[in-house]
Parts: sequence; structure tokens; C-alpha cells
Amino acid sequence: MNPREAIVYIHLHLATLYNSGLALRLLQAFGGPKGVLEAGTNELLGIKGMSVKVRKRLRCKRTREQAKVEWSRCVSEKIRVLIHSLPGYPARLLNLEEMPLLLFSRGKLAEADSRALAVVGSRRPTPYSLRQTSLFAGDLAGRGATLVSGLARGVDACAHRAALEAGGRTIAVLGSGLGKIYPPENHTLANRVLAENSGVLLSEFPFSMRPRPYHFPQRNRLISGLSNALLVIQAGEKSGSLSTARWALEQGKSIFVLPSRVDEEHNRGGLHLLRDGAGVATSPVDLSLELGLTGMPARGEEKTPGERRALPGKLGGPLEALFQEEDGWHPDSLSARLGVPCSSLLAILGRLELDGYLMKTSSGFYRLR
Repeated sequence: MNPREAIVYIHLHLATLYNSGLALRLLQAFGGPKGVLEAGTNELLGIKGMSVKVRKRLRCKRTREQAKVEWSRCVSEKIRVLIHSLPGYPARLLNLEEMPLLLFSRGKLAEADSRALAVVGSRRPTPYSLRQTSLFAGDLAGRGATLVSGLARGVDACAHRAALEAGGRTIAVLGSGLGKIYPPENHTLANRVLAENSGVLLSEFPFSMRPRPYHFPQRNRLISGLSNALLVIQAGEKSGSLSTARWALEQGKSIFVLPSRVDEEHNRGGLHLLRDGAGVATSPVDLSLELGLTGMPARGEEKTPGERRALPGKLGGPLEALFQEEDGWHPDSLSARLGVPCSSLLAILGRLELDGYLMKTSSGFYRLR
């Protein structure tokens, strides 16, 4: 794309930044960005969603100058401009409503990103939520899924890190410009995504735009839109994660929720999603089918039974012997075989699961990881 054409697209994008559906309607009505900018006042005001404010921005010399600055910054910072309906734009977003006219991208989208899981959750997660985020994100990224999140504090950052540590890919969708990483403490994490060539930073906002509260609900439609499914980890009743879940529902995406305690306020949003029909995520296996990862070994995790880590504790030996016999055992059967009260055994199995030695299936059986 030549610079003049790119600047015209950026001009239209900046003028309609908070009404992306309008940008696409304008393109359809006037045959391209140049036609939009040359359209008469009455023609523009006849388009659904057009306002006097947007019309002024379209005609404003200042908007055009800003577009030139943005293009120059993209060139100097090696930022890709991904334009709707042109090669390079994420195919998964093309048929969804209210998608942006263009995206600014650091890093390159890959074919592997067609198997993507969005992971969102609390900015103040409990230790349990962090452990489970690492387990789910690391396991699925290691099996070939791309992890999509918003680079926020807490669950988002944990999901990105787990994907990188598993040797997988991750996409961070920002609620600010690419030159204003937010929160600041995640700047190192953002750099790591690019340095390891393991993912992409995406934003629809101008390079130097700071985050604003209303950017994040808008950003959330992209997190869900880029993904096959959504996993919600620890969401309160007013959590931003519920915004992502609403977008996912509108987009026809599957929603899964990590089970949590029913007597804690910070879990109520997730519990409401479960009540309304979201899937229960008890292990990464529950999401593997949804992402088409069945039978795909995790990177670096191909192990024969003899290569597995030894289970700790007094019951490690007898438990290991049983798990070597069969793929999985139910706690009731294990209790009878080992002569241990089921309540005590469940506590042991739970600790081993949290520590990453065991995995619990959706049917309640435990197996070695």
C-alpha cells in the first residue's frame, strides 16, 4: 500500500474511532476512503450513525495531519497497519459487527492463531486463580493454542506469561496506543512477546493515546472476536470480564468458566455465567476439543510413564503404582484400593492437582499429568 492510500484510511479510522461500524458503512456507501472524504454534507448525514461531530472530524484538516503523523510513526516504529478487507487483516474479525476499520500491529499474526483461546479474569486474582490460569494457559499454549488476553494486571498478564513459558504464542489486545503500554509494569512483558517472536501486540488506538475507561469495553470485543472460545477466571459481578463474555455471546463463541467458591463476592460474575449456561472448565482437556487440539502433545511434554515426575508424600508410591496400571482412577476406587478415608484422599489429590502432578477430568477421575 502506498503512503497516500494508507494516510486516507488512517484519516477515516481516526474520524470514526468510537463508531467502527460507521466506518464500514461509509466505505460501502462511497466505494472507498477517498470517496468518503470527498462526499457532500447531505450525503454523509444520510448514512446511519453519522453525527455532526464525526462529519467535522472527516473534514477537519487537523485529522488529516494527525493521520500523516500516525503513518510516519508506523513506518519509524515498524508497526503494521492491518486494514479491513485487505490482506493481513485477521480473517476471524471480518464477518463480525462493529469491527475496526484498521488495527495497528507489532509482531505478525500467524496461521497458528486460527486456534485461539481468550483468557480473561480479575486484576486481583487469588493464588488459586493464578495457579489455574498458569495451568490452563500453559497447557493449551503448549499444545498449539494461541492465548489472547488484554495485558492487564492479574489473570491477563499471568495467561500471557504462561503461554510464553510453554513455548507458545500469545496476542495482547491493548486499550491504549502501542506507544502507551498499560499498565506500565507490563511493559517488560510486552517487550518479551516481541523479543521472543512469540506473539503480537494489537491496538485500534493511535500510537500515543493513553488508556481511558471506555476503551476497555471496546477493546474486549476484539479479545473475544480473535478467539475460538473464552475462558473466564474469577470474575465479580461488575468485572470487565463480563463485558468480554457478552461480546463472546453476541459473536457466537463458546464460554467456559473456572469453578470457584460460591460464598465469595469476587466469584459471583463467573457463577452467574455458569448459571446462564456457560461450560465448566475443570481441566485443559475440557477446552481441547473446542480448540481442535485433541491428541496434540504439549511442546516438550511428551513423556512415557517412566519419565513422569515422582509423586511426593507417603502415598506417592502406591498412588503412582495404580496410575501406571490405568489412565485414571476415581477417588472412591482409590480410597478402597489404598484403604484411606475418601475425605483424606481428596485433600491429597487436590494438593497434587494444584501442584501440577495430577489432572482432574470433567467426569471426576484423576490422572497423571
